[in-house]
Amino acid sequence: MKLIEFIGPDSILVDVDVDSKKNLFKFVANYFAKDDLEEGSKIIEKLNERERLGSTGIGNGIAIPHSKVSLIDKTMVLFLKLKSAVDFSAQDKKYVDLVFVILAPKNCQSEHLLVLSSISSFVKNESFVKKLRRLKNSKEIYKFFGKV
Repeated sequence: MKLIEFIGPDSILVDVDVDSKKNLFKFVANYFAKDDLEEGSKIIEKLNERERLGSTGIGNGIAIPHSKVSLIDKTMVLFLKLKSAVDFSAQDKKYVDLVFVILAPKNCQSEHLLVLSSISSFVKNESFVKKLRRLKNSKEIYKFFGKV
């Protein structure tokens, strides 16, 4: 499964300026919930709930925060390339600058796992990650996601 099958061009954000995981989650909630404060709070709560189970910082400066949210009806994925790396309490102690966020509906099982698996396979490839860090804008990144 190619990444562009679930990450659209509008879901790739570059030079996102946040200074902490907390502010990253606020940014993500605002992106997904638009101006709905209640929905935004739920998203933040669910992402934090998942983090308490163990960091979604998987190492090598990459995090894949994910959760199931009752307020949505289809799986949504957001890719963020951060302006400055933030602490995600990753096991390798490296700060995170590449973030894939997955939000899935409460009753969704297989799609959520398929997306997570595809992203995991992608980020295990060292050369893909190096190339991703060199790309400067969302158009280049989207094209790259379509090739791999």
